[in-house]
Amino acid sequence: MTRASCLTQTQGAALLGLLFLVLLTSTARGDEQNLSIRGYDPVAYFTVGRPLQGKAELEYVWRKLRWHFATSEHRDMFIKDPQRYAPQYDGYCALGAADGAGAHKDSVDPEAWAIVDGKLYLVHNTYWLEQWREKATEYIKRADADWREVANLPDPETVGSPCAASPPTNTIKMRDGRRLLVIGAQVPRDAAGNVVGKGDMRAQIEQVGKNVGACLKAAGATVDDIAFTITSVRSPAEFERHADLLPRYFGKPSAESKTVPAAQLSNPDFLLKVEAFATIK
Repeated sequence: MTRASCLTQTQGAALLGLLFLVLLTSTARGDEQNLSIRGYDPVAYFTVGRPLQGKAELEYVWRKLRWHFATSEHRDMFIKDPQRYAPQYDGYCALGAADGAGAHKDSVDPEAWAIVDGKLYLVHNTYWLEQWREKATEYIKRADADWREVANLPDPETVGSPCAASPPTNTIKMRDGRRLLVIGAQVPRDAAGNVVGKGDMRAQIEQVGKNVGACLKAAGATVDDIAFTITSVRSPAEFERHADLLPRYFGKPSAESKTVPAAQLSNPDFLLKVEAFATIK
């Protein structure tokens, strides 16, 4: 046997081993259960009346989802009666599940929650929670009727970098087959995480617009695909003074777009944040 043929056999064995490892890893990832409600403890909403981050070492798998708990006591309570503590609609957005032809699965903010008639509901963020509360009984009735069909829709797909990890930017498939890009609220930070334009509304609008544009590009969309935006601003009057920038970064004016006054945002240097919704192919 020549040296060359020995080398070929060794390389072949290595390649087969690598192929087996890739297939094994792919299968494992395909079988991996999603983490529900970003790892927050579902029982805490009932026992302490507020969201609590769960611990990875206190995990329980139920309904093909991974649930984390803040204490072993909470985990045991959930295991004993998961239907009592699990959020409705497998922890997906209660408003999205009630959207008729556009009903869909969407991610939630663990801080946007409500307990109605002993059941836990979570919504995409606190802005949408207020919209849901206004007609909660109607939304619950619609989502309950449609959930069996909505439950079979694909899970949201996270776009990832360059979009911030939290809140996530997702592509979702709606009940009628359309696809929607939900760009998680963008703030005036640059790629390095630095706040841009402290005290300068125009500079911050431009930076937020660039961040929205990066998320659009990552998902194969453009500013022309934006259907509407939800903008939270410290000073609506100051924001309106720079209205000439808005079509460039946030698309054509839409009746669905809202500007919401916010006394404070997550950082005192932020003057605005923008969540955008775009229809995509």
